[in-house]
Amino acid sequence: MAQIQVVKKKDMKKKRDPLKDQKNIWLAGHCLTLGFGTIFTITYLFHVLLFFKYRNWKWLFLRVNKDYHFIAGNRWYHSIVRFLPRVFYRMALVGSIISLSVTMYQNWATANPQWYEMLSSENFQMMILAALWVFVGRRSFYRLFPYMILSFIHLTNSKQEIKGTVEPGKMTKRNVFLLRLLSYSELVVLLALALDSILLKDGTSGICLTIYFAFYWLRFNFSPYAQATALDVLGHLDHHVPPKYRPQWDKVKRFIQAKDEARMRRREKIEKTI
Repeated sequence: MAQIQVVKKKDMKKKRDPLKDQKNIWLAGHCLTLGFGTIFTITYLFHVLLFFKYRNWKWLFLRVNKDYHFIAGNRWYHSIVRFLPRVFYRMALVGSIISLSVTMYQNWATANPQWYEMLSSENFQMMILAALWVFVGRRSFYRLFPYMILSFIHLTNSKQEIKGTVEPGKMTKRNVFLLRLLSYSELVVLLALALDSILLKDGTSGICLTIYFAFYWLRFNFSPYAQATALDVLGHLDHHVPPKYRPQWDKVKRFIQAKDEARMRRREKIEKTI
């Protein structure tokens, strides 16, 4: 008696490409950051332009009337509208965390990085700070601005990055102004946090300043853009330094230059081992 042979049909469905999924998630993260960040920026600028309505001029506009709301009313939709800027702000930061996480995964998936290597990575530093801004501190445009610049750079070069044909050198040259603006914005964040701590605007300002300064110090040690920005700022202030303090000023500049030279030596050693 002949046996009936069962032939299994091949599954015609295409298998999911994990790399393609990662690229789509990476792209969606940057879109979230730039999209929600832009919407939040509009609401933030509107809030800043009308500062005289919720700040008392008798206190030199330093005192805030916490009972004032731009959207007046006690109905449920008034509460939702007032809550939306918080959603925009956090969604923009969540988008950055998503895109940076994908980048970190692709860079370190086949390696076993140490904590030192992770902390020296700019992507890891920005991801940790984004997570900090999600949970701690006031909503502010200046904290979100560096992530918006980064997302804009990646989105404008997304086709090349997704195809893997992007050349880092050419990409850097095309975006020199934006990268410099990003470095300056990070310095502005540091100064703004210091000012918030001095004025006691927020109970978490001091904690945020301490954590941010620690990460900025890491960026200062490993990021050429942060070092170049610091030297540029010092160069603009050179002619304002009194002769009495010139030796100390020159010592600070030499310290920054030494950090830059040390970074270059580390890079040369790494390139020789590859």
